[in-house]
Amino acid sequence: MQFEKIAPYLKDPLVLIGFFLFLGFLFCRYVIKQGIIPTLPATLGFRILRTILLYGFIIGLLLSALGFALKYQQIQAEAHAKAVDAAERKRKDDADIADRLKQEQLAQQRDIEEQRAQVARLNVELKRNLAVADQLRKNTIVMLGEFNSLSQVVRTPGIKILPILFPEKNLDIKIPDSNATAFADDAMDRLRDSGLLSNQLEVQKVTAAATAIAQTIDTTLSTIESLRDPSRQRYVFSENVWDTERAKIEKVVVADLSPYQTSYGNLVLLRANYDVLTQHYVEYLGELRAFFDPAKHQITRDGLRKILAKERYTYSLLVTYSKGLSDQMGQLKSLSDQLQNSSRPA
Repeated sequence: MQFEKIAPYLKDPLVLIGFFLFLGFLFCRYVIKQGIIPTLPATLGFRILRTILLYGFIIGLLLSALGFALKYQQIQAEAHAKAVDAAERKRKDDADIADRLKQEQLAQQRDIEEQRAQVARLNVELKRNLAVADQLRKNTIVMLGEFNSLSQVVRTPGIKILPILFPEKNLDIKIPDSNATAFADDAMDRLRDSGLLSNQLEVQKVTAAATAIAQTIDTTLSTIESLRDPSRQRYVFSENVWDTERAKIEKVVVADLSPYQTSYGNLVLLRANYDVLTQHYVEYLGELRAFFDPAKHQITRDGLRKILAKERYTYSLLVTYSKGLSDQMGQLKSLSDQLQNSSRPA
């Protein structure tokens, strides 16, 4: 272990020269002292030789010491340079690590912000769909109001024939639809047995009422037509965010996303059913107007069966659609609220 410490010094030329001079003169002194070479007389030459040997020994020793000193300084300088270099490398490594950590933090922050943005975009889409659903709700309320008004007009109590033709129980959707035919047959039998068709005054009342009812139907038809959107330009449910960012949102939202998928599917069905509802409503109004057409003035069993079935089915569609729309709006509100509190923690 000690040799390993002094080995670097033995490579220095000055140390080697001094060392060999030291050994050379040391050997000469030894030879003289041992008497191998005959002793010279105590003359000036002997003293000179002894002085040369002495100073040569000292010079060799000094050269070795000087070589060791210079080599020591060199080794220390190299060690210092290595320490400085190591410190610089450590500083750069620390700076690289700090920069990498900073970049990772920035990337993580960007991910968090993007996740929040994804959730926000989905929530905006849900609220936008909720607004569309609310508009459909308002339209349905208008259609129900128009239907109720018209159903009362065709059942005007002061005109005895009308309540018979349009029994109130036809609007009871709890009764099976197959009874609409029975209602019509029963109404025609009652009308025949009542003798009202032979009563000119009552017939005149119905004829006069038919004209007013036709006008009411025309007004109602105009309203329903204004609420239709067969080209789907006004009432549009959006699903772009859900379709394009669903995979990313699944990584962000903790809650089960199946209700969201179900809700979007229900919205598609809800929009399609709106078109079915308005189309059927328009058809019902057209057939009701034909039934009360003053020019035809014909009340037949088949005609009554058809119009009562249409009335009943239209009302059933309105009630069913209104309930389904209300349920879907409640679900949209619930999903929007859940979305606010379901993001994974950063």
